[in-house]
This record gives sequence, C-alpha cells and structure tokens, in this order.
Amino acid sequence: MRLLETAKFARLRKRLQDEEERDALRTAVSEILSDPLAGKKLKGELGHLRSYRFTVRGQARRVVYHFEVDTVILFSFGPRQGISK
Repeated sequence: MRLLETAKFARLRKRLQDEEERDALRTAVSEILSDPLAGKKLKGELGHLRSYRFTVRGQARRVVYHFEVDTVILFSFGPRQGISK
C-alpha cells in the first residue's frame, strides 16, 4: 500500500511540537494503512474523502484522507473545526 501526503498535510505534520501528538498521529496513520475503510465517509462536496478519529490527551482529532485501490492520500488533520480541504 502506498502512502502519499499533500503539501498541507506535510506542513502541518512538520509543525507538530508535541511528541505525544506526533505519536498519536503516527498510530492513526498506521491504523488507516492497515484498514483504509476504517474512517467515516464524508458527505456532500467532500464525499470522496474519509475522516478517521483519534484522540490526544482526551481531545478529539481527525485525519482526512482519500483511499484508492492501493494508495492512501493524506489531506489534513486536526480538530474537527480546524480541518479544511
């Protein structure tokens, strides 16, 4: 399975200062890779994307991604309100 990330995802990932948040993101991405259908399918304009929930210190975070046959493309992550495509 190939893993690709958009420039926005890479920029957000590089800005992470907290080690615990980085570990939680790594774990979430590995779970997405093991089961790409684990995330909830979004609706409307974003219907081609999926959202996977994870928590960091009790606060909800989401990873927005797209799954194709053998590729996962990571678009963004963060709190629900802060995620934009």
